[in-house]
Amino acid sequence: MTDTYNGIIVGVNTPDRKDADKEIEELVSLAESIGIRIIGTHVQNRSSIDSKSYVGSGFLNEVYDHHVDSSIDYTIVNDEITASQNRTIEEMMDTRVIDRTQVILDIFSLRAQSKAGKLQVELAQLQYLLPRLRGQGINLSRLGGGIGTRGPGETKLETDRRHINSRIKEIKKQLEVIESHRERYRERRNRNQVVKLSLIGYTNAGKSSLFNAMAQSDTHEADSLFATLDPKTRKLVLPAGFECVVSDTVGFIQNLPTTLVESFKSTLEEAADSDFLIHVIDNGSDNMQVHYDTVRQLVRQLGMEDIPSIVFFNKSDIDDQRHYTPSEPHQYVHKDMPGDVLNGYLEQFMKEYMGGYNVTVSLNEPQKLYDLKRYTIVESQALDDIQQYYHIKGYEPEGSWSKRITERNEE
Repeated sequence: MTDTYNGIIVGVNTPDRKDADKEIEELVSLAESIGIRIIGTHVQNRSSIDSKSYVGSGFLNEVYDHHVDSSIDYTIVNDEITASQNRTIEEMMDTRVIDRTQVILDIFSLRAQSKAGKLQVELAQLQYLLPRLRGQGINLSRLGGGIGTRGPGETKLETDRRHINSRIKEIKKQLEVIESHRERYRERRNRNQVVKLSLIGYTNAGKSSLFNAMAQSDTHEADSLFATLDPKTRKLVLPAGFECVVSDTVGFIQNLPTTLVESFKSTLEEAADSDFLIHVIDNGSDNMQVHYDTVRQLVRQLGMEDIPSIVFFNKSDIDDQRHYTPSEPHQYVHKDMPGDVLNGYLEQFMKEYMGGYNVTVSLNEPQKLYDLKRYTIVESQALDDIQQYYHIKGYEPEGSWSKRITERNEE
């Protein structure tokens, strides 16, 4: 992005807010990732958010006076605001006003690559925009492009609600078709008993870097928020030869607006369809526990809390060892570790949730031996020259087709 704008952030700290300072710090990073240089942050302690102006009008006047000699393009609000709040702040600050949701939507519009990702972004943008078109509120004639308006603004949609509602229905139909394709893929994978793992975690925790290391892939990785929006799935071969698939997913974030959770539900449900979860945490973050809790909360929302998970503390080659220790199995890793080392950790973890088997395979059945190595975790194999068979010990997924082999050998 070539253009850079100046902006300030305005927020409210209410008694029920856990950590307003961390939210503001995160919003600074979000804003900078779309080209807004933050030159001031202003947080007002209040019992509740002002229904008309978000913060008090007196507080806004003070903020305006503080920056009267500065060149400010945007006032960014740390919460999702209404059209009337937007108008009030805009009139008092004499800048364009965008809220936290618009900043996130803008990042999504820049990051989405696939057809599904782009459609989901547009759907979220239109659903955000629709209730804000009444009266003299935000209207599409103003949305000629720029930060907070990418997508619908560039298509110059009319302000007619019926037109927008029609487009929303059209997008939903297209997403249903895409989801049906995904569902058929999932059914085929389930029929073939392919084990699936998904990387989940807070945004910018380093999931894509680990994904590339484990799957020897070239998925886009960047030190930026929401670098991955479109789910990527690759084959993964564990050290013993066991084949499974691993998916990289969109990053989680505090206070993710409901509109975005709903719009990206099909993306997040890719993780909900997993057999195992790999929860990646940036071990260099000062806010590890909040990040961990945020992800676990969304995991519960999506009904994924019963899926076995391992925590990978990423970027762990730091000296101060600021470890937050969860109750789940965990490892300290970093992207420069060889893929077979990372996959070895997964292999040991997955064996805890598999059934053990002990079979013999004749030397005349090389295909069986090959299949066992691909679709189960072979722990050991011993050749009996006299009896002309291999004695195999290993682990297999519950319900695996390979049980037909192992059970037949045990009879």
